[in-house]
Amino acid sequence: MATRRELLLAATGGCLIGRVWAADGAGTVAQVEALAALPGKKPLIRRSFRPPNFETPLADLAVPLTDNGAFFVRYHLAVIPRIDPDSWRLQVSGASARRPLTLSLAELRSGFEQVEVVAVNQCAGNRRGLFTPRVPGVQWGGGAMGNARWRGVRLREVLQRAGVAADALEVVFGGADAPVLPATPAFVKSLPVERALDESTLVAFEMNGRPLPHWNGAPARLVVPGWVGTYWMKHLASIRIEPRAF
Repeated sequence: MATRRELLLAATGGCLIGRVWAADGAGTVAQVEALAALPGKKPLIRRSFRPPNFETPLADLAVPLTDNGAFFVRYHLAVIPRIDPDSWRLQVSGASARRPLTLSLAELRSGFEQVEVVAVNQCAGNRRGLFTPRVPGVQWGGGAMGNARWRGVRLREVLQRAGVAADALEVVFGGADAPVLPATPAFVKSLPVERALDESTLVAFEMNGRPLPHWNGAPARLVVPGWVGTYWMKHLASIRIEPRAF
């Protein structure tokens, strides 16, 4: 997981001053924001420290593909995993999985056709900080989004390898990030089985021609083009095929 030292460095080290727009009562006041560099990232606009939520400066969105170092960072939970790619395993199971299986990253790379898709990942709360009246949640400006070339394998082929039963209704995804307190629920998302089987839905392990960055979900994440970023599960750890609504 990310160490306290890394997060403290992100919060206090290498700070610059930038300017982004945020709404006050009249929606006209510019708010000065500190830029902070997470390890391995360019200076980004820090919206929260724990969990780390950092947005892309708008100048970095002026190109077709957002640079990995400038791509926004979004977490719901504060315990961020540091995963060894060689020891990572993806568990595929569930009541509607006829042949549960476990895949290593090497098996994922070599056992299925690799494909690419260019898609925008945008947080559902992008521009929330500009709303009037104020809405609870991370107070994003306009930079909680980015466009990238994602490379991985079709989720459909992984599910077919596990055997999708006729009664399958939803596919449920879990990540390796965790809450600080046991009473806090895990962050889990589901897709209708039809969307999970769409050819554009990927389990991705590369971003813009390089291994997926740590802060963007390494070693593998879900990519769901056309759906908001909350469904793009990071640090993917488990997939469950279920016969009932999650």
